Amino acid sequence: MNPWYLTSRVGYKLRKTFFTLYEACFDKSLMSTLYVVHELSPDNKHQPGQRPNFVEGNLFGKVRMAELYKLNNQVDRLNNVLGANMSQVYLTKKQFLSRGHLAPRADFPLRAAQLASFHYVNTAPQWMRGNAGDWAALEEALRRRVQKLSRPVTVYTGTHGVVTLADNTGRMKPIYLDVDANNNELVPVPLYSYKLVHDPKTKRATAFITINSSYYSDSMLKNLTFCDDICDGNSDFNWLKWRANDGTFSFCCSYEQFVEEVGQLPRLHVAGVFY
Repeated sequence: MNPWYLTSRVGYKLRKTFFTLYEACFDKSLMSTLYVVHELSPDNKHQPGQRPNFVEGNLFGKVRMAELYKLNNQVDRLNNVLGANMSQVYLTKKQFLSRGHLAPRADFPLRAAQLASFHYVNTAPQWMRGNAGDWAALEEALRRRVQKLSRPVTVYTGTHGVVTLADNTGRMKPIYLDVDANNNELVPVPLYSYKLVHDPKTKRATAFITINSSYYSDSMLKNLTFCDDICDGNSDFNWLKWRANDGTFSFCCSYEQFVEEVGQLPRLHVAGVFY
């Protein structure tokens, strides 16, 4: 494994015993979470409540994640990378980089467990329209599907690549939320957000992927779709409805094609497609 990668477990302690809710693989060199893994249970009855503040934790060192997600930092970063006033091209009141949950709080049935999902290690920068669009549709559909199956599944939720945006000359530039004192870029805005769902009982798995940008042409999206879309036109996936007009594009991969592109996940024994 890459020496910059470390594993962080988030959960709670009860009578000297620590119970892990989710496990994160964290890249210290980029201050970015590669993926988190958690169990999605059919008992995932969401209990709505007040959203707490996110916890910084000790993984990010001197980097203050709460400051990076503020709109004024996003404005500064886009202007610095793309050119003066270019933030106005990409940032609006409805479209900005949100703290996208990796393991969503609604996947956890207990209020205490939901609170534990509010750690920055469990987030990645995600454009708001996509977060509220295809990504939310996927989260909700998976919860309904697992309830219908009446058995738990393992979900690996992660990020891959770095999103690029056109600067004031038309050149595509990678976007990060921060730079360190040596001008090393930190906290990448991911190109892809994904959920790899594995049913340990049947040994079946499917990867669901969203391209994290609403600024790409149809030809760019086609080139970025790195597998055969096994959901498209497939009645086995009628339980999943992507949301129209959310500015994102989403697709599904077989496990074999997915791991050819995304290599940092643990290898799984997979015997078929999860649906």
